[in-house]
Amino acid sequence: MKQSFAAVLILAAFAANAQAVTVDVYYAHLCPDSVRWVQNQLLTLNPTLLNAITLDFIPFGKAQSVNNGQSFICQHGPAECEGNRVQSCVLNLLPSQQAKVNYVGCQMSFTADPRGWECAFRSGVNLNAAEQCVEGTQGTTLQLEAERRTQLITPAFIPTMVFNGQFDQGLQDRSLTDFAGIICELAGLSGVGC
Repeated sequence: MKQSFAAVLILAAFAANAQAVTVDVYYAHLCPDSVRWVQNQLLTLNPTLLNAITLDFIPFGKAQSVNNGQSFICQHGPAECEGNRVQSCVLNLLPSQQAKVNYVGCQMSFTADPRGWECAFRSGVNLNAAEQCVEGTQGTTLQLEAERRTQLITPAFIPTMVFNGQFDQGLQDRSLTDFAGIICELAGLSGVGC
């Protein structure tokens, strides 16, 4: 009991000293590099570090819209476009960062259902609402917004991470192998997980 109370105090002190860090994650549904980053960097992040950041997932990659969203063309084909749309809709419906991380972690796996519905089901999201979003105008609107945001940074590589609203090539390069280290550095943290 005393040990768990001490651990809670240490974690609280750790979090209280953290500076706010936002991370925008630009990725694509069937992109192998995106899958590897999620599996090897995001999902291995210490929970304390995960709680020290605010994540925003932008599933679009190097796609492009045709005729203002009548259709989309994706680097890894039509299934990636469908998966990006499903992910946009599911992420839009999930209530918390942890739920979004769990969903992305499930979906961005080489063994995941490529259409995305199995992980959506596991996330606990309202599947009827998600399906309405995917098949309706909201899905298009979400993907057009993802395209707009992606075009603002014009990533040369997917996945791309943007820290605190500013793209930095050095941080991008490091984030592919030392995401936790960057968070520790930007948040001014040391100790647990750093």
